[in-house]
Amino acid sequence: MNLVIDLETSIKCPVGNSKANPMWHGNNIVASGWKIDTSNVQTMYVKTGVSPSYLKAICDKATLVIGHNIKFDLLYLYRGTMTKLPRVWCTQLAAYILSGQRHMYASLDELTLEYVGVHAIKDDKIKNYWKSGVNTEDIPEGELIPYLEADVENTAAIFNTQFNECVELDILPLMFTQMDALRATIQMNLNGMKIDKTYVDEQRIYYGNVLSLAQSEARDIAPDLDTASPKQLSLYYFGGTSKEMVRESVGFYKNGNEKFKLIEHTVVHDQRYAPIGEVGKNGYYSVDDAVLQHLSKAGDRLADALLVIRETTKIKETYYEGLNTLLFPKDIIYPNLNHCATKTGRLSSTHPNLQNQTDTGDVKRSYVSRYGDGGVIMELDYSQLEMVALAYLADDRQLIDDINAGRDMHRELYKGMYGRYPTDKERKPFKRFSFLLVYGGGATTLMAQSGCDRATATKFIKTFYTRYKGVKTYHEEIVKKANDNAVVSYDPDKSGPQYTYYHNSPTGRHYLFNKYPNEYKGDLSFSPTELKNWPIQGFATGDVVPMMVGILLRKLEEANLSSSALLVMTVHDSVVLDVPNDLVYDTAALAKKTLEDAPMYMKQYFGIDFPCKLGVGVEVGTNWQDKTEYSF
Repeated sequence: MNLVIDLETSIKCPVGNSKANPMWHGNNIVASGWKIDTSNVQTMYVKTGVSPSYLKAICDKATLVIGHNIKFDLLYLYRGTMTKLPRVWCTQLAAYILSGQRHMYASLDELTLEYVGVHAIKDDKIKNYWKSGVNTEDIPEGELIPYLEADVENTAAIFNTQFNECVELDILPLMFTQMDALRATIQMNLNGMKIDKTYVDEQRIYYGNVLSLAQSEARDIAPDLDTASPKQLSLYYFGGTSKEMVRESVGFYKNGNEKFKLIEHTVVHDQRYAPIGEVGKNGYYSVDDAVLQHLSKAGDRLADALLVIRETTKIKETYYEGLNTLLFPKDIIYPNLNHCATKTGRLSSTHPNLQNQTDTGDVKRSYVSRYGDGGVIMELDYSQLEMVALAYLADDRQLIDDINAGRDMHRELYKGMYGRYPTDKERKPFKRFSFLLVYGGGATTLMAQSGCDRATATKFIKTFYTRYKGVKTYHEEIVKKANDNAVVSYDPDKSGPQYTYYHNSPTGRHYLFNKYPNEYKGDLSFSPTELKNWPIQGFATGDVVPMMVGILLRKLEEANLSSSALLVMTVHDSVVLDVPNDLVYDTAALAKKTLEDAPMYMKQYFGIDFPCKLGVGVEVGTNWQDKTEYSF
């Protein structure tokens, strides 16, 4: 049977910015609505006072549980239990995929208008209660229940239309692999990640002291300088003029008191260093980290202090203070994995952003096993997955052969540039060239991002495209196809014609590219970076990785490991688990094999003959940072 469900809950969570956070156990279900569709017989229920266990039992019997932002509802029902999650269909996620990743975080009202019609849009009475600070349980039941019933009916209608659209487009395999991925990330959200609170507090204090010392040093060197002002920093280092209002005496009042007035003066600032870079649109020079590093090498003490201030502020405020404000009882954080937030289909993470955790400041040491000394953090990481995706989509035989033969493309390209293989120290920064080019950068981008000169950037591009001719052809063809097949439309809210290119991926995911004003050419053009990057990144970390995370959860369940070997996070091309020591071998062996079997599943679900081997590394450690390779 299909089950459509929606909940109205209390909004009392003091942690983070979501008052209705399901993982705060002080929040509870106020009213429940569900609709059962069995053999075309539909039955609607809308009630207050229904227990989560009762609703969970209904979900457990369903073939498919359907909802708008279904994660929210299932977190309420399954929190605190290790019961196997049902299969799901999220109308918000389906709308995102069907729109070519354009409709991000669609609201139920937006989809109701799109799929059902304006007649089904509810009034704003309930929303106005929430906006005015009324808690859900204090809203009159006679108003809340009809509101909830309409939500269930609209969600059911939206699902039916979406499902039929997926059948017509022949993208049900993509949709269901993405829904299974959502099921896995719901499980990750339920599990959360354990934080070493003592360590976080120690680091907060330590970096607070470092920050205070650096700020004190900066004040000693330049007492009147606002170090947070880009304008003042530019004037301090590179000179120039500024307009400043100065309070000056302009005579006396009749009572004898001196009279003052603000007078605009032009102030000339001496130049300490020759300008670096070009003047920005604001009329001043950039004093970003790269400029400060240049000045630091020249012996400038203030630049040293500013670099410490900037780095330490980010480590302390963004990471350690940020973690501290998101902790739930028992020192667990419940990061929100977002499926509807990127143009490519790649997952993102918020509160905190675990897709962008830094090794600087040892922040990842904060994440530890909930099993203490009896467990480990395990991370499985695909090797050069996006390059594998590029090799497949470009059908580049040399790149395919390099990957399957175990050759390191960065070492091979370095040898093509300099006639010898690089040292490990030389290889690391050189990798940046490859990725910048793959992601659509030209010589100017390579120069700006790597600091090399134009001759080096041009030579690298020639070396890369000489070795990987298929990639060169792929890059040229996708740009040509976009220009040749652009569809012209007119938007009454925008001036002039709009140009859109519709690009279809082998999995059925599609992308919509628009032309933008080109400040260099003075006309409209497609972004080469978007055209070259989105399909690669989307295929690798939007299609393959989420599909495999969903499959991995199912395999863990089948092996009766999922209640102890816990999925806790996925970051781009890796998967993170929290595992008891006695299950490390079984979990590592199963997870590694499952993830490396991705080509088999690509064939099974999408009919894709994957030409490359996929390697998966396994690391374990007492925390997320200090991991070592696991040997079987």
